[in-house]
Amino acid sequence: MLKTNTFKGANVFMSRNLVPPEIFDTLLDALKLNGAEVFPCCDPSRNGRNDYHVISSPDHEKFEDLRAKGCNLLGPQCVLSCAKEHKQLPKQGFTCCLAMDGLKVLASGFDTDEKVKIEKLVKAMGGELCSKASLDVSFVIVKDVLAAKYKWALNVLKKPGVTASWLYQCWTEHRVVPQDLHRVLPLCGLRICVTGIVGEERKKIETLITQNGGKYSPELTKQCTHLICEISLSLIIIC
Repeated sequence: MLKTNTFKGANVFMSRNLVPPEIFDTLLDALKLNGAEVFPCCDPSRNGRNDYHVISSPDHEKFEDLRAKGCNLLGPQCVLSCAKEHKQLPKQGFTCCLAMDGLKVLASGFDTDEKVKIEKLVKAMGGELCSKASLDVSFVIVKDVLAAKYKWALNVLKKPGVTASWLYQCWTEHRVVPQDLHRVLPLCGLRICVTGIVGEERKKIETLITQNGGKYSPELTKQCTHLICEISLSLIIIC
C-alpha cells in the first residue's frame, strides 16, 4: 500500500481495550501508512489539538470519561474512511464515520432533547444540522406532518420528509441509507375520529387511517386533530 503524509503530525492513541480485535491491525496499518504516530495505549491526559483517541463506539465504558477530558475521539470507520479518501482526521469531539460528510440536515417538530440527540448523531457522522431552512439542505427529518418544515420540504425543497428512524439506520450502517422505508406517511401525527359512518365503511376508513400513519380515535377528544363525518351523503374532513 502506498505511504502518504495525510495524517502527519497526528498523535493517535489506540488501545486494544477500546478497539475490536478483528480490526485493530487494519486500523494500525491505515494510521501508520498515512503518517500518524500511533501509541498503543489509552492516555486521557493527552487532549491536545493533534491528539486523537480511537474508540469502538459511544457505548464503550471509557467514552464519557475521554469526552469529559476534552479528547478528540474517532470511530474505526472514520479512521478507515479518512485513510481511503486521504482526508485529515477531524477535530470535533467525536466522529464515528464520514457517512454524512458535506451533508446538511434540517430537523423539525422535535423537542429540545430530541433535537440535541439528532444533532449529536449528524455531527458524529460528519454532517451539519442546520438551524434554518435553506435550499442547500440535503435531508429534512420531521417528527410528523404537523412539523413546521414538513410542507416546506415537499413544496419548496421538493424532497420528502423522513422520520428519525432513517437517521438511526444511517448510524447503524455507517452510510446514508435509502429514504423509501423511512418517509413520513401522509397522516403521521394526526389523530382522527369518525362520526355518522357505520359498519364496513367505518372499518375501511379506520384501516386507511392507520395504514397512512395516523391514529384512529373511537371517540372525539381534545387530542383529535381531525373529524371525519357524513353530511348529505358526502364525506368531509373538518380540520
